[in-house]
Amino acid sequence: MNPTQRIQLIKLRSVARGMLSRIQNFIEAGDQKLNDIQVRCNKLPGIFNRYDIAQSELELSDDTDHTGDRELFESQYYQVEAKFSEFLHPVMDPPSRCSSQGAACQVTEITLFCHIQVAHTLSYQPLHCQLSKVTHIAGYISDTHLRH
Repeated sequence: MNPTQRIQLIKLRSVARGMLSRIQNFIEAGDQKLNDIQVRCNKLPGIFNRYDIAQSELELSDDTDHTGDRELFESQYYQVEAKFSEFLHPVMDPPSRCSSQGAACQVTEITLFCHIQVAHTLSYQPLHCQLSKVTHIAGYISDTHLRH
C-alpha cells in the first residue's frame, strides 16, 4: 500500500472515531432533549459507514493487522447505539402502585417509535397514540385500545 494512501485512510478512520466519541460524550452528559438525541442517533449509521470504508481498505491493502482497532471501534459504537436505544425506546417496569389485587392503572398518552427503512436508511419517526384504556393485572397489560 502506498504510504500516503495509508496515512489518508488512518486519518479518515480517526475522523469517524472522533465523531463517535463526541456523540458518546453528548449522550453520557445526560439531560438532553428527545429531538437532540434523535438527530444524533440518525447520524450513527453514517459514522459507522465512514469508519468501515477506511478500515476495510486498510485491512485489505495493508500488511499491518488492524483488527484490534476495529474491535475497539465496534465495541464503542454498539455501546453508544444501545444507550440511544435506552433513551428512545425505554423498557419500563410496571408502576408500583399497580398490584395483582385488582388495582388498575391508566396511561393517557404514549409515544411509539416506528422503524422506517427507505433506501437503506433506518430512521425513527414518532407516532403519537392515545390509549383509551389500559388495565394492568399481575404484571400484564390487557384491554388496550389505541387511537392515532
